[in-house]
Amino acid sequence: MDRRYKKRIERYWRKMEKSAIECIENLDASESFDYWHCHIDWMGKGDKHEENRVSELHLAYEILKKAETYCAKHSAPIQSWLYVHESAYEDALYLHSENDNGTDFPYKFEGVEWEVKDNVLLNQIVDTSVHKVGVINNEYGITYVVTANA
Repeated sequence: MDRRYKKRIERYWRKMEKSAIECIENLDASESFDYWHCHIDWMGKGDKHEENRVSELHLAYEILKKAETYCAKHSAPIQSWLYVHESAYEDALYLHSENDNGTDFPYKFEGVEWEVKDNVLLNQIVDTSVHKVGVINNEYGITYVVTANA
């Protein structure tokens, strides 16, 4: 990776981090969350080079931890989790709470197989003493889930 590209991609990740943090900070915790989500890599640059995917997953995990800190400050329970898809632009942080729309709370993650180790990169990034990694294979492809240990 040449140094000019490296500078541009580092600037891009800082921009994506700033955008995600602003999304979280601008949330109104008095409102309910019905699968509210924020994409981490809007342009899909995580798919262009392996180094980019590593950076995108590190950023996604950091954003999940920041969201958990945000959720912990509020009295109403708010679930948070990260979906990691085959394509980086689809990766997203989700927040969910009781709401008037009739969606189940807490989200039960039906069909997710927990404690999987096949995504080596994700398992190197995630602190398994705090979070668990699961996988679901459905019509959307293979999706990994990262959420707090129960």
